[in-house]
Amino acid sequence: MDKAISHRRKHSVFELILCSMSAWLFPLSALSSQNITLAWNLVTNTDLAGYEIYYGPASRTYTNNITLTGNVTNATITGLVEGATYYFAATALSPAGLESDFSGEVVYRVPSTTATLTALPGPAGQFKFSVSGGSGCQYIVQSSTNLINWVSVQTNAAPFTFTDTNAGRWHQCFYRTFYLSP
Repeated sequence: MDKAISHRRKHSVFELILCSMSAWLFPLSALSSQNITLAWNLVTNTDLAGYEIYYGPASRTYTNNITLTGNVTNATITGLVEGATYYFAATALSPAGLESDFSGEVVYRVPSTTATLTALPGPAGQFKFSVSGGSGCQYIVQSSTNLINWVSVQTNAAPFTFTDTNAGRWHQCFYRTFYLSP
């Protein structure tokens, strides 16, 4: 997921509005989806056909489920929304389609990794903005003078402030951030 900002006069990029002699930057954010991998000990019952994994937004309120066949001991749940809390439980399935009681419940809050960029006042010839996102999450700042060729200029853990001391050398310069997955 990327975000772009610019200090070019009279030019708009994505949700960024720049006008007149000064640059106006509006915080950018967007939701993305994440995954979780659940793991468990194999049920030792010889009559095992698979597992049913249940999950939802509240304890014992499961709005989604997936069926796993065979002797699997993990599952990856995709499409989880950043900032949302999910409750997970599992049942074992017999070949006849019978289900065991629910396992113990696991609660997981999906961390937010979406970065927000906010322009800050800076000295002439420099461009400065703050990057906030998932606390401690690593983000790469990239710059471009043409929106085609991008160069990585800094990697840092949020929250942090980025200052381009060479911004005055260019007629236009654009910036974006990327979350650096662990």
